[in-house]
Amino acid sequence: MRSVTLFLSLFFSFLTAQAQVAQPMIEFSPTEISEHKSKIQLIIDTAAQCLDRTYADHTDFYDKYGFSKYFGNRNAIYQTRAQRFTAVRALPQVKGMNDQQVSTLVDQMRPTACITLAVQCLGKGFKEAGNEATWNKIFSHLNNRDPDHKFLGTDLVVDLQKLGWKIYYWNPDPSSNAKWDEEDRRLNPLKPGKSWNAVWGGHAPHFNNVIKRGTYMGIKVDDAKALVNFNRTQPSFFKQIPFFVGVAHAGYHVFPGYNGGVIEAHSKRKISARDNLEVSEFNPLGTSGGPRWTNIEKYRSGIMAIPPGY
Repeated sequence: MRSVTLFLSLFFSFLTAQAQVAQPMIEFSPTEISEHKSKIQLIIDTAAQCLDRTYADHTDFYDKYGFSKYFGNRNAIYQTRAQRFTAVRALPQVKGMNDQQVSTLVDQMRPTACITLAVQCLGKGFKEAGNEATWNKIFSHLNNRDPDHKFLGTDLVVDLQKLGWKIYYWNPDPSSNAKWDEEDRRLNPLKPGKSWNAVWGGHAPHFNNVIKRGTYMGIKVDDAKALVNFNRTQPSFFKQIPFFVGVAHAGYHVFPGYNGGVIEAHSKRKISARDNLEVSEFNPLGTSGGPRWTNIEKYRSGIMAIPPGY
């Protein structure tokens, strides 16, 4: 176990160094930062309302037609309109519809993913507040990676931090880090030629870096205590946070939310799944809490961006 922990610590130190070298940087002027802070309430209120509307749109459509309007943008079977038409046409709940009716539904479908939901709703908030130029800089940064690393949650929270947002480290039970890391490796074995799996949480080495260096994947952590060791009881102050962007597993998963609740979108689930979008209380270890787990993806630590003034 000690050798595994040492390996992980060394490997994460390497990853952090690489991230710091490779990450394209953007900066904001004092005027941009001041303007953002002065309009933060409108930005986050609009973003939270967007999350609500998107989830309501999802459930209304699903309840009416029996499949999800929002399809995972990483699911290979939904990449083209023709593929989406084929997938919808095959659903038993549309059996009585003609092809034109099915086409009308297909044209209403929209791609989604965990970070897509956060980006879309934050973008609406910035635009509503007249902060669109600032948002365009963030969006360009997110889109400026190579194809395999576009729209990373870690990039998003770094940009928000530069605008005055605070980065909180979250981990409901650090004493379980080693056990969680062992489970991640067992459930998600490495593929040939790979040295790391994005699904792994790296809980122990991340926690060690936060405690010893005050960083998570090279990102400065502003608060390493408030969202740590809460186990299955959400800290009471967290319900007062009107909007946040959470990141798990070094940016692999992103979950926006507000007032203690999480709203998640998923990039690979089938359109027959009602939980393509789902809501829950921020409570990673709690029954039915979020961010939500799958049989192999267990989100149990990460960082979170909290808006200025909260």
